[in-house]
Amino acid sequence: MPTLKLCARACVISQLTGLSQLDTRNLWREIAGDSSPSGQQPNDLTWYTKTPQRRAHAALLVRLYRQAASSMPEYAAYPHAYYHYARMTASPAESFLWIDSGDPAFRTSEKDYIIPFSRGYFLVQSYTEDKFPGGRRKCELEIKRCRKCQGQYMAHTNEMAVICPVCAKETMG
Repeated sequence: MPTLKLCARACVISQLTGLSQLDTRNLWREIAGDSSPSGQQPNDLTWYTKTPQRRAHAALLVRLYRQAASSMPEYAAYPHAYYHYARMTASPAESFLWIDSGDPAFRTSEKDYIIPFSRGYFLVQSYTEDKFPGGRRKCELEIKRCRKCQGQYMAHTNEMAVICPVCAKETMG
């Protein structure tokens, strides 16, 4: 089950597959030989904008997910997008974190990802460009393009900046 290698929690796998949480936890235990990590599920979109690195990663993950969702079923789109996100953001200098397979997408712990699988799933489920009648966005986040480097980053809808946090830091420093 590749989603286990991506450090997916049983509750997210349950949401993706439609299996009950009990069945998913039992399968997890059977396959992994241990229980799924526990803890509170993500519930705050501002987490994705707290660091320049998270901002860039969040924009990348949403774009990859949207591309995958346009051509495959939802249960497959997110794991597919996350796998490619994890490969693209892996650092060869941190190859010691990769599981024995040598695939940089598979790390030893969810803490080894800038955006862990469950946080990424919350983001792609919450992110929308839809608007309420009157024009206000339904999601408090939006992907912006930096006028200086042309990179994409996640920002709050009321953020007035026109350059990304990385370029802003370079300008100030």
